[in-house]
This record gives sequence, C-alpha cells and structure tokens, in this order.
Amino acid sequence: MKDHFSNIGRYVSIFDRLMKMYYDRGLSAFEIGWGQQFYVEYLYDHPGASPQEMVETIRVDKATLTKIIKKLTEVGYIRVIVDERDRRVKHLYLTERAIPAAKQIKKIHANFYETFRAGISPEELTLVEQTLQQMADNINRKVWHRMEEHHGE
Repeated sequence: MKDHFSNIGRYVSIFDRLMKMYYDRGLSAFEIGWGQQFYVEYLYDHPGASPQEMVETIRVDKATLTKIIKKLTEVGYIRVIVDERDRRVKHLYLTERAIPAAKQIKKIHANFYETFRAGISPEELTLVEQTLQQMADNINRKVWHRMEEHHGE
C-alpha cells in the first residue's frame, strides 16, 4: 500500500489554515477568532457546562481551556458560576454580549459547510466524517497515553 500520509497531512493542514482564515474573517467584529469559537458555540449549545465537560468533549488540555476561559471572561463573553452544592465545580454561561457572536458562528458553520460539501454526496460526507473521527480517536489515544506516561499518571 502506498504511503499516503504526506498527502493526508498536507490536506488536513490546508483545510485547517483555510478554516482559520474563514472564521477569523467572519468573526473579526466580535473580539474572538478561530481559537475561541469552539468554546463559545459549545456554551451556546450547552449552557452551564463545566470546564471538565468541555475538556472531555472538545479534547483540549486543561491549561488551554483555562486560557480560553480567561480570554472569554476578559472580553465579557462568559461568566463563571460556582456550584452551590460543590464549590469545586464551576459552571460556564455565555453573557448577552456573546449571543451575537454565537449566532454568527452558527452562520459561518452553515456557509462553510455548504462551500466545502459542494459536489460531494451525503454518503461520501458521512464516510469522511466517520474516517476523520476514527483517525482523531486513534491519535487521541496515543497522544493522551504518552502524556499520562510523561506525567506519571
């Protein structure tokens, strides 16, 4: 079998760069960009989510999430509420100021999806999504396993 990694890696990289440019341009009026849009959208869809839930769902490390929460708090997009029953647990909510940005993110998603799916059948898109998910799961297991070994967990 031919080694296709260089082509797959190159296309993933191109796709990633183009998405960043597309989202950064579409969100320029909202003080956020590609790096924060995932979190704003997640909280729009899951108000009151905990940071731990976001770490597990978005597959990001705690340090990165902490920086993003700090940034979004500074721009007035989220508020952090301490759980009344367990003070160790925090819940994250979008502020009213963040709602227009969240709606813009949804519009950008729809437009971007329509653009990249042109000429691709729904069955092909489903297969691509399943394949990318499996690839991400494979890499995720390897990366997190190594991080746990490195940190002695």
